[in-house]
Amino acid sequence: SLTGQCGCVTVLCICVFQMVYIFASQTDHFSPIKALFELVTSVTLSIFQQGPRDHPDIVDSFMQLQAQALKRKPDLYLSENVDVKAVFHCGVLSLKFPEAPTVKSTCLFFTELLPHCGDIPPVGRVVQEDGKLLLQAVLEAIGGQASRSLMDQFGEVLFSLNKHCFSCLVLWLKEAMQPAGFPTSRVSAEQKDTFTQQILRERVNKRRVKDIVKEFTLLCRGLHGTEYAADY
Repeated sequence: SLTGQCGCVTVLCICVFQMVYIFASQTDHFSPIKALFELVTSVTLSIFQQGPRDHPDIVDSFMQLQAQALKRKPDLYLSENVDVKAVFHCGVLSLKFPEAPTVKSTCLFFTELLPHCGDIPPVGRVVQEDGKLLLQAVLEAIGGQASRSLMDQFGEVLFSLNKHCFSCLVLWLKEAMQPAGFPTSRVSAEQKDTFTQQILRERVNKRRVKDIVKEFTLLCRGLHGTEYAADY
């Protein structure tokens, strides 16, 4: 059954995660780990095509595995058997899940992926082609689609985009923020412009980016200056 298959995939993701963590620096173990990583990635992507929404636990484990691979053994992403574009799109989709642990793991995946735009060509290509989709998902989350408790994580992704894809981000932010009512009708064109300028200025201070995101999310939710904002 699909449920049984999904349970196995979750366990496999966790096992391969541990193996990548333990054996990443040992070259003689690279080949079997690479084969297992490719298999788990491929099987999980096929489950995604059937509809991942019912299996947030798999998505969570899968995103953790991808983040671990990028951190410990980014060469795994050079394999022609890993569909980097499909993994990227899974990530964009997973950012919209209501489950906080899944979203956190997915944000971690993107913060590990984006620094490799320059040294792993398949990553560079997919970010160049589809990075705007990632930015739109992040802006929707900040605009009110995601829990306020996750704003630090979305701030991390935005900071990473700013640090590693600056010239693209300048263009993407301009295009994404142009439509009226995006990411919410509660913010004016002027407020969106201020947010854009503030973000683009901060390429070193991650803490400041998180503060800018928190301020903007309050505006987007109509909570700025209220008692809710006081504890934030």
